[in-house]
Amino acid sequence: MRCILTLCLALLAGSLASAVRAEPVPVRAVVVTMFEYGEPTGDRPGELQYWVERSEIAERYPFPLGEYPLYLTEDGVLLICVGGGIANATASIMALGLDERFDLSRAYWLVAGIAGADPEDLSLGSAAWARAVVDGDLVYEIDAREIPDHWPYGFIPLGADEPAQGPQDVSTGWTLDTISFPLNAALADWAFRQTRDVALPDTPALKAFRAAYEGFPEAQRPPFVTVGETLSASTYWHGEQLNRWANDWVPLYAGSGMEFMTSNMEDSGTLTALHRLAREQLVDPDRVLVLRTASNFTMPPPGRTAAWSTTASYPDEGRPALEAAWRVGSAALDALLADWERFEAAPPRPTPVVFDTDMAIDDWAALLFLARHPAVDLRAITVAGSGEAHCGPGVANALALADLAAAGAAIPAACGDPVPLDGYFVFPEPWQEDMDALSGVAVPASERTPRDGHAVELIHEAITASAEPVTLLATGPLTNIAQWLERYPGDAAKVDRLVIMGGNLREAGNIIVPGFTDGHPNTQAEWNLYVDPVAADRVFAGPLAVEVVGLDVTNDVRVTPAVAAEVKARADNPAADWWDRVLDANDWFIDSGEYYYWDVLAAMTVVDPERFCRGERMPLSVAASGTDKPWFPGSDLSMPDRAADGSPRRHLDAASAGVMAPAPDSGRTPAAVCLETDAEAAFALFLDTLTTPQPPAAD
Repeated sequence: MRCILTLCLALLAGSLASAVRAEPVPVRAVVVTMFEYGEPTGDRPGELQYWVERSEIAERYPFPLGEYPLYLTEDGVLLICVGGGIANATASIMALGLDERFDLSRAYWLVAGIAGADPEDLSLGSAAWARAVVDGDLVYEIDAREIPDHWPYGFIPLGADEPAQGPQDVSTGWTLDTISFPLNAALADWAFRQTRDVALPDTPALKAFRAAYEGFPEAQRPPFVTVGETLSASTYWHGEQLNRWANDWVPLYAGSGMEFMTSNMEDSGTLTALHRLAREQLVDPDRVLVLRTASNFTMPPPGRTAAWSTTASYPDEGRPALEAAWRVGSAALDALLADWERFEAAPPRPTPVVFDTDMAIDDWAALLFLARHPAVDLRAITVAGSGEAHCGPGVANALALADLAAAGAAIPAACGDPVPLDGYFVFPEPWQEDMDALSGVAVPASERTPRDGHAVELIHEAITASAEPVTLLATGPLTNIAQWLERYPGDAAKVDRLVIMGGNLREAGNIIVPGFTDGHPNTQAEWNLYVDPVAADRVFAGPLAVEVVGLDVTNDVRVTPAVAAEVKARADNPAADWWDRVLDANDWFIDSGEYYYWDVLAAMTVVDPERFCRGERMPLSVAASGTDKPWFPGSDLSMPDRAADGSPRRHLDAASAGVMAPAPDSGRTPAAVCLETDAEAAFALFLDTLTTPQPPAAD
């Protein structure tokens, strides 16, 4: 009996020990590296070594299904080296994901490795955060010596008959769900913004090597941090023609807005494993970051052959790229861990946005910004017909520009009432004509038609269809917003933020514009609030805490010839090219000193309010008193004689209409009034969103 009791106790102890061992270790982040030359410490470094040597290692775990042991840092970061090639990466990540010793359900994944770089986009030692990983192995291939003369290369998408010309040639069969992996663009953008100022090493060897790339200005720059996609293939490909293939292949599968910048040999395997693991909720694919740093170029410099360049030694043995991967990657991880409570709950995701606009020149730029920014999910565009552009051309232009900046997104658009709620005020007729015509700068017309019904209905539809709270951005008269609040008051609970461009407290008004509104009696108001002051006052009296991006901050973002010149120098896509031509057509406006990025700054406040809107909170009111002394030069007497509420339409006092003022005893919801902004950062963010991101000039 004693022996039996002893055996039972031993079995119980073993069971308890197993239960203790079975408790998984919560992991905050996994750093995925791909290769080492020897040991993880103390010899020539590969991608893992700097992470192990520079981290406070809490525990080393054997990992027989992988290539190297696993290392867990004091901060809860797990370090893995998967081995080179897609097969190794797939097997190692799958093995880790199924390892019961770790809880990876809320872990962030940082792939941090060196890569080949397109000299059209990067210099050696530079770093690129990817918004997509595209596989280059799943393809028909014909030897280049046997391809037809008119083919640029011998790669054909599976399911096509020749090198693809567009998405219509891409097969959806063959279980080809592992060719393109879109990453969380909002997370990639967050990582870029955290790391764009990281200093990267620049050595004499790097300088000498890049000097040979004459005619490639990006390749000749000192190392920098940017955003660009990566192509994964187990074959170490190289050369000018294959570089052309890579530039065609990535946007073919990942989308027209994506750009090939780096080549790697593992990431499609890593992403395949992660997506399979996500089927069992073992990992979250929205928490994946891919960072690749340039150790070599994907094509030779002018005057050298691909045969030489393919096997040429990396400058400084690739150490600057290894250092860059650690510096940039660790900076992002440090920022993530410093705010772990927020990041543990959820990764950054694009914000659902409804854009209410009057489609003036600065609205065009704001629309391009919103449609291209990775942290914005533009759900709908509504046109305030009471603003600068008329309804018909305003909506048509909105659809065309949305298609230009975000092809395939099919963002719907609709217009509201063509007149303000009350009063007869209008923008000057020459302005309206110019806005209707997009300043004479042609843009391909959209094949889509406006959404049937009123703009208010589209706002309501977009809000109710969203699983997440919506941000409203209004950059024209607030006619649509006031009507929406009145018709659908319950929607306010589903709106996270209401950002408007309009108003002013400290700065003078902008109603008087030489050559257009000389002699106007109003020296205090801003145009959007002036045209429909009744709507503006009703919005400030409503339940939402309005964020006011007015003249107090927009006066800091004047568009100068230098600003326009930088757009011209950086334009590298159809949307940027079009905006460059708009600025050329409006050089007179720029030279007048009267043009500002009014609505662009409001759009940036949607993305980064801490940087672009610092100020005070206070209740506000907007003057909208009637008068028997109309200001006829700025009035349109053809408007209906009834206001929106059915009462007789009034003439409003032109001298005071639209003047915004604090209303301390009104009981209204306090608004956040922007009084300070970061103008330099605003211009940089606009350019980095409209074109390929680049580091600050100071770098």
